[in-house]
Amino acid sequence: MFKTGSPVKGKNFIDRLKHIPVFKTYVDNNQHVVIKAPRRFGKTSLVKHVFEENSDYQFIYIDVRRATSLASLSEQIIDKAYSFAGVENFIRESKESVITLLKSFQKIKIDDIGEVTLKLFEDDVDEVAFFMHALDTVEKIAQKKEIQIKFIMDEFQDILKIADKNILELMRSVMQHHENVTYIFLGSIESMMTKIFEDKSSPFFHFARIMDLGGLDIKELYSYTSKMLKEKKIDFDKASLQKLIAFLGGHPDYSAQTLQTMYFRYLVNETKYIGYDEMYDALKSTILENKAYLEELISKTKMKKHHYEVLHAIANNKELKLSSGTLYNIRIALEEMGLIKNVSRGKYVITDVFLNVLLQQNNDEVFALEEKLQIEL
Repeated sequence: MFKTGSPVKGKNFIDRLKHIPVFKTYVDNNQHVVIKAPRRFGKTSLVKHVFEENSDYQFIYIDVRRATSLASLSEQIIDKAYSFAGVENFIRESKESVITLLKSFQKIKIDDIGEVTLKLFEDDVDEVAFFMHALDTVEKIAQKKEIQIKFIMDEFQDILKIADKNILELMRSVMQHHENVTYIFLGSIESMMTKIFEDKSSPFFHFARIMDLGGLDIKELYSYTSKMLKEKKIDFDKASLQKLIAFLGGHPDYSAQTLQTMYFRYLVNETKYIGYDEMYDALKSTILENKAYLEELISKTKMKKHHYEVLHAIANNKELKLSSGTLYNIRIALEEMGLIKNVSRGKYVITDVFLNVLLQQNNDEVFALEEKLQIEL
């Protein structure tokens, strides 16, 4: 119950009743989709839940963040593309036995595709050309097999860390001709994903439908949690649970951690009731458990002039005596770090509810949350 630490699926998945039908409609109609949300907001869980719960989908999942170069990303794509044609571990086999691969191509009738890939290996083409070929290979194999392949690219904005910005124009020029591949782009740096897919000057403008994945629906999460507790025959304070979930703001990961802590403590302490005090203690404990991660985020802002001061001012709703130009540039930088979000003209909020709590403490070693929780709960 309340699984944390990895993408959740099956009975552990807390239904996103508003998002899943929309996402499935796009995917079923071969519409390219962008899903953007802060880190740890359940983008990957949502997508994997939909694809892994439906055996009719043929899909490729690539985490761009894990690629160390465009070449390594291309190799991942090539391997997964050829697996649809019945050729496993293409890259490894191409280095060990070209003859075996050629025989496999003839047997499954993809000679024209496979031989081109092998020739590009032999000619040692530049990594950009090979990447374009990798994308085209997915389409060509999908055509050969007469299937629709859903191509998921997680943390897509990180493509700009392993290639220059011209890669976007090249990708669009290739992808726009693909009829048997549906692209799903996930990204946690919302400002960058917005620039890539919503800026009129970007090659990917109007290429895909945009889904801005917010937090879990608070009523939905409360309904799920209360149902799970009742199934376990656990008595609890309904009003306090509603307020706790509201305080967490629908943050999928923090909600799961806090509720799991609350549940595990109930099991360990063998209590008969979960009340306000137990929920408050679970919340405080969960914030402390995440303190190292939060302080790492803060330390990165302290490495750049005025960045921490601006972040702190946003959390505490204070004004800073900085020039408008300096303030604008720092806010953009903090957005690109995924720490803040622009919610209206000149208005920014901290994207991480626990980071916001930490920044509001006078002494970050003591989480004086009692008054705040009484107000918020």
